[in-house]
Amino acid sequence: MTAGGLAPDLPIIRTPWIIDTLMEIGPSEAGSMGPVPLSWASIDHWQRCIGADLAPWACRLIRRLSAEFVTEGQRAREPDCPPPWTAAADDRNRAAVSRKVCHAFRALITPKEDCP
Repeated sequence: MTAGGLAPDLPIIRTPWIIDTLMEIGPSEAGSMGPVPLSWASIDHWQRCIGADLAPWACRLIRRLSAEFVTEGQRAREPDCPPPWTAAADDRNRAAVSRKVCHAFRALITPKEDCP
């Protein structure tokens, strides 16, 4: 996930097991007009099939993460959508935002190697 030797600033994941659980269940479901968040029935069905007994707070967190995943997927279709882990630009972090924009443009104009 690097372009021209530049690695993106990714957030630290402090509870990787919850993300692994979400990805095992599936981050979203198919809806009639595109992806939708996981239903409570899907989370319950996964638990019964696997033999897992998640705490209620973990089920709510998985459902919320699924909703955030779907929302961000829709938002990311906009060409100027910033990464979800970046803060809004203000006077305190303007230099960091400027650096990220410069790196993004540099990655875009760097010639790509031809695929064989």
